[in-house]
Amino acid sequence: MDSLLDIPAFLIRKKRRGRPRKYPVSVLENEPARYEEWNKTKEQKYGTRYDIQLTDEFPRIGSGRRIIYVTEKRKWAHIVSQTGNPETTEKIKYRVLMPKWTNMKKAHEKYVKRNTENENNSGRARRVRRHA
Repeated sequence: MDSLLDIPAFLIRKKRRGRPRKYPVSVLENEPARYEEWNKTKEQKYGTRYDIQLTDEFPRIGSGRRIIYVTEKRKWAHIVSQTGNPETTEKIKYRVLMPKWTNMKKAHEKYVKRNTENENNSGRARRVRRHA
């Protein structure tokens, strides 16, 4: 150490040779097939898949765009959220009355329709109406 500002030798990291890999190449080759298999298994176990925008309806699932699986029955809609392997990971279950679930589906359809229109008309600004 010639100067007080030099970095001591034990703190200097050794240079790695080549580009660091984030994950092995063999994992990438099998991913799409595995995910398709998992999605089929989840639909068989838990019901129809929905990619839905949530706000605060299901706090344990979280807010934002989520993947949920729904089984609609006469009075209740059974909702399951599970990410990853259906054999090993835990699932989060909810139960919602059918009128509330149908309202959530309608609101999500409006959301998707509004956003797809905005993507198509991306050059124009959307007018916002304000009530007095």
